[in-house]
Amino acid sequence: MSSSTLPTSRDFVTQLLNSLPLLPHHDADANPLNDAPDAVKKQILSLQVLFPNELLPALDLLDRKLITRFLISNAEPPPINSQMQTSDTLLNNTSSPDTPITPPPPPPQNHSHSGDTVHYVRSAQQRSSRYSTSYDSTTSYEVRLQAWNCTCPAFAFAAFPPVHAEPQVSNYTPPSASTDSRDVDVAEEREAVEWVFGGVSLGAGMPPVCKHLLACVLAERCRGVFGECVEERRVGVETAAGWAAGWGGW
Repeated sequence: MSSSTLPTSRDFVTQLLNSLPLLPHHDADANPLNDAPDAVKKQILSLQVLFPNELLPALDLLDRKLITRFLISNAEPPPINSQMQTSDTLLNNTSSPDTPITPPPPPPQNHSHSGDTVHYVRSAQQRSSRYSTSYDSTTSYEVRLQAWNCTCPAFAFAAFPPVHAEPQVSNYTPPSASTDSRDVDVAEEREAVEWVFGGVSLGAGMPPVCKHLLACVLAERCRGVFGECVEERRVGVETAAGWAAGWGGW
């Protein structure tokens, strides 16, 4: 009798998140879980067992739409050589009176996106009016899913607990893709295989997590359920750098 190998904690959570189906269209202001099928609710209950202290606060963040997804664009100005070539073309057209002057078409703008995505989660806790000042702003935490990091204190305590066994540091390799024939897009299949719960963190055990990280994971990997609970903004590199330095504000 052959014994099947149980998946690791990271593999199990990854498969659980990827298996959440797409919900039918619903009102953006309504809770997406109100009319969810029983299968989806059972999967959410499984997440509650895995994350008893983080799931409900994470769902509260999604329900209150306190998460903003920043898509960082990398728009570069046209190179100097192309500008000089355009000037030379204008001079040549001006020198010949018989030739009508036709200005060259403008260079195409580069709107390529670097693919860098960062999330900012506003704190759900209200500041005490006793210590608030006129220049106080809402506290927000930066979440990076690929690096698996959050700037909140809870994630720091989860990543470095006071007493814990020394983990075995080993490179984590995600499970290989199945070879069965499926009519899916190759890029989406590769992304689904490469992404694992925990990002680039080491080890096969359960990675540290906080409510902000879990909420962003649900928003990104379960867009069919929580996709409308996140605001999205396209920002430049300078704006993203300002937010990373703590200069952003709501």
